[in-house]
Amino acid sequence: MISPNKITIAHYQEQDHRAVCSLLVDAFHGKFHSLISLEDDDIAELLLGLWEHDQPSASSQQIVAKENGEVVGTLSIKWKDNQASDRSKFISSHHSSFSQLFKQFGYLNVCKLMVGLHFLNYQPRAKECYVDHLAVRSSHRNKGIGKQLLSWAIDFVNSHSEVDKLTLHVAKNNKRAIHMYQQMDFAIDQSNYSGIRHLLFKEANWHYMTRRLPLHPRSSINEKKY
Repeated sequence: MISPNKITIAHYQEQDHRAVCSLLVDAFHGKFHSLISLEDDDIAELLLGLWEHDQPSASSQQIVAKENGEVVGTLSIKWKDNQASDRSKFISSHHSSFSQLFKQFGYLNVCKLMVGLHFLNYQPRAKECYVDHLAVRSSHRNKGIGKQLLSWAIDFVNSHSEVDKLTLHVAKNNKRAIHMYQQMDFAIDQSNYSGIRHLLFKEANWHYMTRRLPLHPRSSINEKKY
């Protein structure tokens, strides 16, 4: 059993990039392999390549959980940015970089991963903060790390008066994750069938879950409807 004091929560740094990509491939192994037929290390390298020219957003935060300096968990949240475009943040406009990725990993693999990431992308609405991803290394699950990361997100969002709820999507058959979210006071708002996600990830039904946050003293009556 991992002692809680061995896990530290820190802001994501550039040097964590490669470790985070490997972690995401490990945590979402089934989803990645339903899209492309590459080895885990190659998928992580491809993901790293797609993220290479990603510009940091002022309307997002990412943190990592570390054990003895090693990344074992990560969480990314984002909220409405009126200046942001609707494109997925994973898609870069650097054609030379894409040419290298096509050569290294194959045109079809690169395009399929980009399409899959695009259809997982969600644009938060006003006063909503969205969990873009929450991942814990498979060897470190059931240790409370996911709850630690979510607790950080709840505290962060609750300190910002322009946001009053934390939301996420989760596959309906991911019972373990749903149970954890419900323990953290998330409730299922909607359950939807997604044909495209069924085709891409073999996951047909998805829950949209919400955790309502305490209203701030400055909140208006109109804000209380959220």
